[in-house]
Amino acid sequence: MLLKNFRSGLILMVYAIILLFCNSLYNSYLSANELIIYEKQGFSSKFQDINSTELDLKNFEGKLILVNLWATWCEPCKEEMPSLDRLQKKFDKDLFQILPISLDRGPKKNSINFFKEYNIEELDIYFDDKNNIPREARAAGLPHSIFINQNGNEIAKLIGPAEWDSDYFVNFIRGTLN
Repeated sequence: MLLKNFRSGLILMVYAIILLFCNSLYNSYLSANELIIYEKQGFSSKFQDINSTELDLKNFEGKLILVNLWATWCEPCKEEMPSLDRLQKKFDKDLFQILPISLDRGPKKNSINFFKEYNIEELDIYFDDKNNIPREARAAGLPHSIFINQNGNEIAKLIGPAEWDSDYFVNFIRGTLN
């Protein structure tokens, strides 16, 4: 019984830390919602599509991509997902594609149901249930978004949520595509 109470307390503490961390990212977003511009080689970790096909960034070479690391339990992730869907609608997927990569460790159906609940129709869903990408990309929290250019190099990132279909991001994408 003591072990069960300890385990429950530990799980509750972990969720509290996650909630606090996501909220602190959200609060910092309110004051600074600008891209961090840099350039380095893109991550090499693999991820899966909805059919469990293993993919990596090479599958998307020739396109500008926006990798969005998210989870169903992350409130700021939930808030920004509709704007990512609207952003994708503004661009041809042959030129620019958003890769929302779910980091949920539970069944894939949770993320799939999330997309249905939030009417996300323009985005394909991807999965990294082993959380390799956040470790390699040194993502400190969620949401964490990374722009990858047509050559597979990381060129910018944003830590925290955003209104992705705003003029700021649309202009950045158009400028990068030209």
